Amino acid sequence: MSLRLRLVLLTLILVSLVAVVLSALQMQALVDSLSQDTVSRAELAGRQTSAFIIDQIRIHAAEYPVAETTQGTVEQWGSIVMTDADLPIFLSSVTQISDAFLEINIAAKDGKILASNTPGAQGTLLHRRELFTTWSKLPWYQRVYDLLSRRPDWEFSPRPIGIAEADETVLEIQIVMSSLLARNSLLPPLQRLATILALALLLSLIVTLLATHSALRPLQRIERTIDRITQGNFRAGESDGHLAKEFQAVETKLDLLGQQMIGAREKTTTPRNLDVLMERVASQLDVATRLSAISRLSSGVAHEIKNPLNAILLRLDLLKVRLGDSDEEVMQELEVLSREVLRLNRVVTTFLDFSRPVEVHFEDLDLGGLVREVTELIRPQAAVGKIEVTCEVPAEPAMMRGDPDLLKQAVLNLVTNAVEAMSPNAGKLGVRVTRSADHWLLEVADNGPGIPPALRDKVFQLYFTSKAKGSGIGLAMTYRAAQLHNGTISFSSESGRGTTFRLELPALVAQV
Repeated sequence: MSLRLRLVLLTLILVSLVAVVLSALQMQALVDSLSQDTVSRAELAGRQTSAFIIDQIRIHAAEYPVAETTQGTVEQWGSIVMTDADLPIFLSSVTQISDAFLEINIAAKDGKILASNTPGAQGTLLHRRELFTTWSKLPWYQRVYDLLSRRPDWEFSPRPIGIAEADETVLEIQIVMSSLLARNSLLPPLQRLATILALALLLSLIVTLLATHSALRPLQRIERTIDRITQGNFRAGESDGHLAKEFQAVETKLDLLGQQMIGAREKTTTPRNLDVLMERVASQLDVATRLSAISRLSSGVAHEIKNPLNAILLRLDLLKVRLGDSDEEVMQELEVLSREVLRLNRVVTTFLDFSRPVEVHFEDLDLGGLVREVTELIRPQAAVGKIEVTCEVPAEPAMMRGDPDLLKQAVLNLVTNAVEAMSPNAGKLGVRVTRSADHWLLEVADNGPGIPPALRDKVFQLYFTSKAKGSGIGLAMTYRAAQLHNGTISFSSESGRGTTFRLELPALVAQV
């Protein structure tokens, strides 16, 4: 899979994740708002209906003889409700309060309908349905599913009308609500939400394609430059100011390399000298290719991951400000998203720091003295873990050309890893420098648990670590330091018997 395709897919996944989360939050807000609005309208309809019925009973009570018993009062109220011609008309007007209202029925205690806005319903028994207040407390996604697929009807039962002194219910109000009518209120916002989501994904795809094309286009020029150098067709002076400074640095080094190659060819007089020179050129080309790969990764990640992460974090902060403390559960979910985006941002920043071109300061140094200095630094930490440290270096100075800071950090990474691998159990750490032909061989050996076979291919990968609190950068930096000094690094390990790292550095390193 190409770098461009990976960047496009990663950006689309991040945008899709944020869009889906925001869409779910918006959908939840829509469904909650619809439920709360319907409950409020049903309560209003119930209060208006109760007030109207009580007024009608008071008005028409004078037309009936005074009831001497509670049962007589119940029968009198029922008769008034059944014969009141204005009540069905009023109930029909009350249903206009909400598009979701289907019926309003007034029933006696035994469930017999005394009045209704539906013709023919009078005299029939109430048909019980699921309480809307119970349904409105279900999870929002279940309510969306009910509205779009199951489509149930609900009922809302306001406070019944009764005789206060007898503490007895006389009349019951039933408000029937239809999910089909409520669904019509929900569909337009959902359609707008789906359209916005599709447009956001399409726009992110277009922007990502344009950005990756612009970011990776300079690599084609570098590839052509390398091809011309390998073919002996070098032409200097083609660089312009439109490339990023990382690519300009690589192209400048390639120009110098081409000039050196031409000068070396002019000075070559024997086949043997030509072979030696070609080996050096091949080594320099290998370094240039690695620098090109580092620049490609750093530029792509900087433009295609870090900027979207900052935008995502900003939108999350804006969303938290808008929501306030209205929904604690939603705020907790947003906090989780913010923490994960910050963590990913730190990973990207660390990666960019690692891949940024390193300025190497070469000077004559004694590798043996440098190794002795590092082992003295690690002794206090090793003593805490009861680890015995030995250091063997040549009696004469192990002179080479290199960057003392880079090499010291590389060796320190190796010995620190060895000590941590043996802790908290006692062990032995051996550091040795020997001469091998025209190279210095630095060995760091421990008798710890060893590296499992399944993990050995990943040891020098960036961010790979088997330690609970490890960063996965140390061995990758050591590997890079070896490359920058035209050296190699390898290791051997046996489970339960320990691990030995070998760093091989040229006795004479020419500055590139």
